[in-house]
Amino acid sequence: MTATGAQIVKPTQKTLRTHAYEVLEELIVTHALAPGVCVTGAELAQRTGIGRTPIREALQRLAREGLVSIRPRSSIVILEMTHARQLQLLEARSALQEQTVRLAARRADVSQRATMLQLAQAVEDAAAIGDGELYLRIARDIHALLCDAARNEFLQRFMGSLYVLSRQFSFTHLREVDIPRAAGTHAAILRAIAARDEEAAARASQAMMDFLLEFTADSQRNAASQRRPKAKTGTAHGRDKVPTVPQVQESGNEIRSAIPSETSVIRAMRTGNAR
Repeated sequence: MTATGAQIVKPTQKTLRTHAYEVLEELIVTHALAPGVCVTGAELAQRTGIGRTPIREALQRLAREGLVSIRPRSSIVILEMTHARQLQLLEARSALQEQTVRLAARRADVSQRATMLQLAQAVEDAAAIGDGELYLRIARDIHALLCDAARNEFLQRFMGSLYVLSRQFSFTHLREVDIPRAAGTHAAILRAIAARDEEAAARASQAMMDFLLEFTADSQRNAASQRRPKAKTGTAHGRDKVPTVPQVQESGNEIRSAIPSETSVIRAMRTGNAR
């Protein structure tokens, strides 16, 4: 008890584990821990100020979700969310998300529905001011609320992992994201669930998946075009320049002038015979 009579609540191991997970997840998604970086649990504990045990438990969860790879000798590698991985993820996410929003439309309580309407406005406001990072932070809250409202522990576990990986991919390619369109898909889902319109929520979910597939495919093509080597021209690297027509004609004239004419050759032969 404090002097004012308030009770001090000591964090439990479970809350510390959750806190450690949330901190590390944020560092990974926002590239504060960039893909390919190799760290240790001790380094992360020192960086975050969280004990090694909660950090270790959080890393195990992150490894199960595909954000890190735990190597021998306590080495942790941050995994990259590539285009290929994102496309596979979307294949799994499509059906699971539809089921999530359908259940949320049936089971969300009044408080959750009110929060959904607030988040719908917030995500559109973030898009209106062009703040991509704010949009992704609000999207994280939207994902968590949808999973809670569905009231299914297995969907919550699966979708939670998929949402984190999707946000990591979106942050990586944030400059390519059509934020107003992305925000609109979120808002449509939220408002349909708040209205308890299950079919509208399912249609909005499919519209979101169509957008994500299109965005990922476009991003993949852009990346491929940037990696494609450009054709080289000119005489560099030992390549001969193709002669132009005037150059060919000029060269032919030079060759012909260097060949004695038939008359001069015959004259020389007759002179020689006369001698």
